Amino acid sequence: MPGAVTILALALSAAGCGDLSRGELSRGVESLSALAAQGGLIANGVARDATKSTYTRVMAKTLGGEAEHEAEKLADAEPSPEVVRERNAAVQVAGELADLFSELQTFPGDEHHGALIQRHMREVKEQADAVVVRLTGEAP
Repeated sequence: MPGAVTILALALSAAGCGDLSRGELSRGVESLSALAAQGGLIANGVARDATKSTYTRVMAKTLGGEAEHEAEKLADAEPSPEVVRERNAAVQVAGELADLFSELQTFPGDEHHGALIQRHMREVKEQADAVVVRLTGEAP
């Protein structure tokens, strides 16, 4: 029986590992770019005082959770050697997104914060898009 337990443990530990391919990373970074675009829209609504605070808080919490999950997933993945730099950049982008969504969640009715976050969301989206270009050679 100890042999079966060892085999099961090895199978479970290997299940989360494996090389993160260029295509998988590209899809993950494209989802980060989409999150940044959504965050920019929400921040724009805050900046214009056109979005209810409760909506902003709920959406920021939801989208921030998605950014955190993507950061964790990418950080846990074992990148293939040719995408290590881009994987690290993607983890950084995801972390920045999570922080920006946290700011929106904290200041859902502050127009000044909304304008700053909108600008930063645009910058983070550009960073994500640059990673996609390096990975695929094509603009997203």
